[in-house]
Parts: sequence; C-alpha cells; structure tokens
Amino acid sequence: MSRILILFMLLMLGASTSDASPVPPELAPGAHRVTIAGSEIAYHVAGSGPIVIAHPGGPGIEWTILAMPQVEKFATVVTIEPIGTGSSGRLPDPRGFTMDRYVADVEGLRAHLGLDKFVFLGHSHGGFVAQSYALAHPDRLRGLILYDTTPTTGTEWQKDVEANLQWFKDEPWFAEATDALAHETSATTDEEITAIFRREMPLYFAEWTRRSKEYEPYRANVRLTVAPGKATTDSSASNQVGVAPVLEVRERLGAIRVPTLVIVGKRDFVTSEKFGRMLHEGIRGSQFLLLEHSGHMGHIEEPAAFSKGIRSFLKSLPR
Repeated sequence: MSRILILFMLLMLGASTSDASPVPPELAPGAHRVTIAGSEIAYHVAGSGPIVIAHPGGPGIEWTILAMPQVEKFATVVTIEPIGTGSSGRLPDPRGFTMDRYVADVEGLRAHLGLDKFVFLGHSHGGFVAQSYALAHPDRLRGLILYDTTPTTGTEWQKDVEANLQWFKDEPWFAEATDALAHETSATTDEEITAIFRREMPLYFAEWTRRSKEYEPYRANVRLTVAPGKATTDSSASNQVGVAPVLEVRERLGAIRVPTLVIVGKRDFVTSEKFGRMLHEGIRGSQFLLLEHSGHMGHIEEPAAFSKGIRSFLKSLPR
C-alpha cells in the first residue's frame, strides 16, 4: 500500500472521529441528579443507541430491579428513580405522590436531557405513568412500551389478582407470600415494606421454586420506599391509604396513537394477560408480546425474548 494512500486513510479516520457527536454530560453513563419542581430526581444512564426512558414500578420499588443489561446493548436506557423512591427526594405529604407529579417529573427529565422525542418504557405502576404521559404529551413520544401493566385498577382487576393467586397454592412458599401480601398496608417504614416485599417476591415469578437460586440475589438486593405506596395517584379519590393506586383509562386508550408495544408475562398474577390484551386491543396498531415462561419480571425471567421484542420494536419505529 502506498504511503499516500495510508496518509489519506488516516486523514479520513481522523475526520470521522472529529465529526462524531459528543455525548452530552446529561446522558453520560452513570448516576445523575436533576432538580424538578423543587425536588431532586435521580436517574441512571447505561448502554448506547436510541434513548429509552424507563420508569420502575411499585410505587416505591428501587430502580435496580428494572436493570435491563441486554437492552442496553442496543439502546441508551435512562432509568428514573421516581419522586420519593431510592435516592430521589422525598415529599413531606403523601398526598403529593400524584399521577400528575409522576408525569411532570418525566416531562422535566425529558427537557433536562434535551430530547425532542423519546421511547418511554413503563413497568407495572410505571406503566400507569407511561399511559398517563402518552395521553398528556403524545407529541413527545417516538414509542411507548407498556410492560406488565393494566389500564384499570378497578374491581375487575382486583378480582383477577385474587383469582390468579391460586396458580401458586401448591407452592411451598405460598402461605408466607400471601400472608405478606395481606400485610402490605401495615408497613410504616422503608425497612418494613422491604421485608414484606421480599416475602411476597416468589409470587412475581413464574417458576420461583425451580429457579430460586437464580432469583435469590434479586430478593437480597431489592429495596422499597414506603411513602409513595401510602398515597393514591388521584388525590381526589376516596380509596384508603395503602390501596392500589387508582387508575382508569380504558375509555381513553383509543386516544393513544403513538407506536406501542405491550409486553406481558403468561404467569403474571398481578397484571395478567387479560389486561395486557385489553391495552393491545384498545391502542390502535399496537404490537403484543407474550412471554410464555414469565411472571411479572420478564426482563429477569426471559431476558433474551424480552430484549429481542424491544429491539424489533425500536427498529420498526419511524426514524
């Protein structure tokens, strides 16, 4: 190879490197903090590719349980720690933990990151926030991923949860897990709600008994904050403290026109396939992914199928 050609190649390589867009400091990998509406909100960045803001469930469950390392191979995952959770700021009054507040914090994070549009992934209660955000700010979304969630927490959903618990009645941990579930509302400290959730945790996995050694580290590391769960997402609602947050958007699903992927585990007792299909049928043109061997934690139980579905969805979005 001639010296002139080598020089030309080196010059071209230098030019392509210098033209590469630098990553803004707000999106650099690692932990970050931003002040939104007077409170500090923590968020975490990992991976590379199209930006996906991920909202954990609970409310009050610490963000690391939603870590998605396989998704980070093809997407920049920005995981928010919702107000009152983990290392984010606290609110003095539980009535401040409203759906409007959660939605506003996501919108504040979007603005802080300088994003015109993004893909929003909401898991469980985070899916409540994602649906509400899509209805409030449809022009800000490239795509919506509703993961193990429901458009309603009314009587029909409550009866479904109670019935689905019987899937696990013969498991050796069933009595302890359901006893813990019944005592959720009695928790008054972060330590108490964390201990209760750890006892419940087998219910959230399709095959806890067979794969318990694999899942135990998640139980050991999970942390919860009690305050967000002591409030409803509708400050005008009359439901009791500690009852599942009020959500009813079934009649509004048709207004969601952003490209949407609905993901649900076949053995998800708390937001079952029935309600995943309700979302899919209500949102025009949505895609549906059923994880056959998962409960409520498909990103842990079937990470390959979970990430493959998300990668395919991201590729399908208009550029």
